[in-house]
Amino acid sequence: MAKNKNILVSLVGTMMMLVSALAPCASVSAFTVSPQDQEYVLTPGQSVTGEVSAFNPSDAEGDFYYIVEAVPFSVSDDGKYSPSFDAENDYTDIINWVTISDDDESAAEEVHGVLKPGEKGKAYYTITVPKDARGGGQYFGVRVKTDAEATQKASSDDTVAIREVLGIVSLVYVEVSGDIVVKGEIMDNNIQSFVLTPPITTSFVVKNEGNTHAKISYNMQVFPLFSDEEVYTTEEDMGSSYVLPGATRMITQTWDKTPAVGIFRVRQTVYYDSTDTEPSVTEKLVIVCPVWLLFLIFFVIIAIIIWIVMRARSRGKNKRAQDAAAA
Repeated sequence: MAKNKNILVSLVGTMMMLVSALAPCASVSAFTVSPQDQEYVLTPGQSVTGEVSAFNPSDAEGDFYYIVEAVPFSVSDDGKYSPSFDAENDYTDIINWVTISDDDESAAEEVHGVLKPGEKGKAYYTITVPKDARGGGQYFGVRVKTDAEATQKASSDDTVAIREVLGIVSLVYVEVSGDIVVKGEIMDNNIQSFVLTPPITTSFVVKNEGNTHAKISYNMQVFPLFSDEEVYTTEEDMGSSYVLPGATRMITQTWDKTPAVGIFRVRQTVYYDSTDTEPSVTEKLVIVCPVWLLFLIFFVIIAIIIWIVMRARSRGKNKRAQDAAAA
């Protein structure tokens, strides 16, 4: 039985090594745009200027010729919450209120520039809300992408190393004051009761039926089976996610350091839009049991059953022998 267990453990280990070897490696030359998102509450007629930074790391392959532009931001309504930077709707009118610049004075539809390895650049956007703008959410993104024309020209010089980057977007969430409707619900607050492969992951679904974005706050707490002392919690650093109006979004949480084996009480708390509202709370007993341990338990149970059957048969034979001797 121990031999079978060792074989199973070896197979699982080999499988994990193969998966790790086939998984794509993260590039050490990651081009970054920050911040990931920004949020404003503006009144009709108000203007505000924000900035976005781009960084071409020092170990990058070469110069990055870029364009910065404003693009509409919306999401699919099929429950997958897939972002779109092309489609326009009632919540992307803001794209017509935005100008982009490479300083905080001049304005244009887009700006062009180049970043050498190790350089950081900034672009600015200015939002001017019309005086007759209706209340509710408005959304756009500041996209940094490869300047194809400039890259092609630079590439003609063989001594110049060029890098290309797919468009990276910094998201901007704006709420225009006025008739604001905050309405939505937390659905499917779910925790799996049985986990074969760590980590423990929880999930919930948010449906936003209002006319502005909701900022969802959530946390996970993990307790031992017979204790209220937390072994993991995100109460001090709660997660948060935006959900656009009219959209449904599934959000997950993960305990990355889940042990390979264990029994825990897991609690998930979700607040819709504000921590002042009544939260959605669910708690379940979660068993973490890897496949190899299931096989081991199965083999032990089979072995016990076989031993009981053989012992019963042996006792039956002995009894018959004793009865025959007595006769």
